[in-house]
Amino acid sequence: MHIERLDFENSPYLGVFGLATDRFALVREGLSARKVELMREVLKVPVIETSLMKSRIVGLLAAGNSKGLLTTYYVWDRELEAIKSVLEENGLDVRIEPMRTSLTALGNLILTNDRAALVSPKFSREEVEFIGDVLDVEVERGLIADYHAVGSAGVVTNKGGLVHPEATEEELEWLSDLFGVDVYVGTANMGVPFVGSCLIANSNGVLVGSQTTGPEIVKIEEALGFLG
Repeated sequence: MHIERLDFENSPYLGVFGLATDRFALVREGLSARKVELMREVLKVPVIETSLMKSRIVGLLAAGNSKGLLTTYYVWDRELEAIKSVLEENGLDVRIEPMRTSLTALGNLILTNDRAALVSPKFSREEVEFIGDVLDVEVERGLIADYHAVGSAGVVTNKGGLVHPEATEEELEWLSDLFGVDVYVGTANMGVPFVGSCLIANSNGVLVGSQTTGPEIVKIEEALGFLG
């Protein structure tokens, strides 16, 4: 089972409420036990249920890969402790750093796998260095299809990538070189181009918004390395 349709409390925008790496996943608290278990089955990693800044939009307020996790600077201490506690219980050594920046929607502005990160040009040089240090990857500033919100305009794992359908051939080549995986264009949730807001994915599987069509699912499976 590599791909499953899902909604979070009637919202098909899964990426707003969670994120996944190859070692752990974060998701908003308050979901049914059945949905959390489905996430575990598909992604094959520990799933940490949490809030950030008392908010459930954890996919917008954090960004990370297998090595590091960046959160909004205003995360509550007890939320950080809860995340660290689950990671430790599972024997996972992941660097977690609240990021002091005026740009709080980190999940919208950072696209990363374990090889590289693409970040919005709105980040300062010091912030870019901090991101690279925490995630332990090469970082480049750039746009996808002229959008600063590269984290919502794309999703990338260690097996593949899917980005906004208006991305150019040159951008796809550049992104493929940067992340070390093939990158395709596509949509989710019946034509939504901001695929990062619609999906939660890692190298093991993909959760797609409940409104995603059959043809979109085939494209997503191909892009993220689950066909062939």
